[in-house]
Amino acid sequence: MPPEVPWVRRCPSVIRPPPRSRARQAVTAQARAVILAAGQGTRMRSARPKVLHPLAGRPMLLHVLEAAGSATQSTPIVVVGPGQPEVAAAVAGAGEAVVQPEPRGTGDAVRSVPPELRSEGPVVVVYGDLPLLRAGTVRSLLRAHAATGAACVLLSVAPADPTGLGRVVRGGGGRVERIVEERDLPPGPAPTECNAGVYVFTGSRLWPCLERLSADNAQGELYLTDVVAQLAPEVEAVLAADPDEAMGVNDRVQLAAAEAVLRGRLLTDLMLSGVTVEDPATTYVDASVRVGMDSVLRPMTFLLGDTRVGRGCEIGPMALVRDTRMGDHVRIGASVVEGSELGDGVEIGHYDRVRPGSALASGVSLGTHAEVKNSRVGEGSRISHSACVLDSDIGERVNVGAGTVTCNYDGRDKHRTAIGDGAFVGSNSTLVAPLRVGRDAYIAAASVVTGDVPERALAVGRAHQRNVAGWRDRRERRDA
Repeated sequence: MPPEVPWVRRCPSVIRPPPRSRARQAVTAQARAVILAAGQGTRMRSARPKVLHPLAGRPMLLHVLEAAGSATQSTPIVVVGPGQPEVAAAVAGAGEAVVQPEPRGTGDAVRSVPPELRSEGPVVVVYGDLPLLRAGTVRSLLRAHAATGAACVLLSVAPADPTGLGRVVRGGGGRVERIVEERDLPPGPAPTECNAGVYVFTGSRLWPCLERLSADNAQGELYLTDVVAQLAPEVEAVLAADPDEAMGVNDRVQLAAAEAVLRGRLLTDLMLSGVTVEDPATTYVDASVRVGMDSVLRPMTFLLGDTRVGRGCEIGPMALVRDTRMGDHVRIGASVVEGSELGDGVEIGHYDRVRPGSALASGVSLGTHAEVKNSRVGEGSRISHSACVLDSDIGERVNVGAGTVTCNYDGRDKHRTAIGDGAFVGSNSTLVAPLRVGRDAYIAAASVVTGDVPERALAVGRAHQRNVAGWRDRRERRDA
């Protein structure tokens, strides 16, 4: 326990989560969460609502929804502002949005929940700017609520720097009496125990208290924290094991701090699951990414969006992979891969770009400085360095020589190139789509191919070579 809160050991109001039982599981399952996301977030200085700023690849609000929804096993209610349709759209499917007509404070936000959605049982209330909150912490509050029968159980925290947080005020016997927002603190020493902004209320006690709230405070708002004073002494507190869970995000500095904590958690989970992360300080993995056992993430690797990495893969250094599914034993160098599918054993060298809509089958190999866009490449095919494969369907065991380009755009429309199994395309060839190259066909190096090539045929699309004897001697005499 932190030394600055000596009352923790003796205070009966700071409880430890009891062992879970079937009865407590049932209570937890009946709970409903209310997430407060109507704040304007003016300190973010952004046209985007604060709760939609991304953390680890998803809006911070969705991290809160995930924790609350997982803990309660029910669809959270999300209170949004009247001018925030994008917030309501972001929670569609993950939460049920209700509108707070006017920005009159957190108490009024909870009061905006319509009667038909008001539970008489446990009600979890969470501020929408707490993206580091864990589902397990919410479950511990719910179990404490069931075990004690308290009208309110709140999460408290003892951070090294309490600036900006409301303080938990205790009275005789160490019991929670009220919460005072920082701007309303009286002169003198302030309590070091802080309110984390996570509560479990008994619904039948919560809703009447909301109607008795007063706006007699520095902000002229209806504070949810004033409900605690109404319910005292039937209020208990659970001290958070991890103070970071109470880290609210109000500006971009705090956003970056929360991102660092969340990224560290994600990488720790990956390493504990059997993934090697060579340099966590320079590795970025979104919350939605999954990585298989025995894979290696080298320094300066970015795995973003809906990315799935198989077993035994090697990614990086300096790789960026977004919205891509890959099989096992894939190797990607310092390249960019987006919106694609990679089969087992695919090898992508350095400085390549695989653009959305591409599918590389098992055993496909890309050299360096190659590009593939909206193309399907068959098993065992090779695309050499500096090649550009656009809007193409390439069969199995095809060799695409260095410097080859499939020309897909005629200035108005895009066209596709199809290359059959076993074909050999020589270096520096230009294939002008629409075009079909048959199975086992050959294209001579440096050819410009504008017509279809039959199976097993050789296409030579070069200009006729003419050697002019003595040309250099004549030029030098002329220039003399």
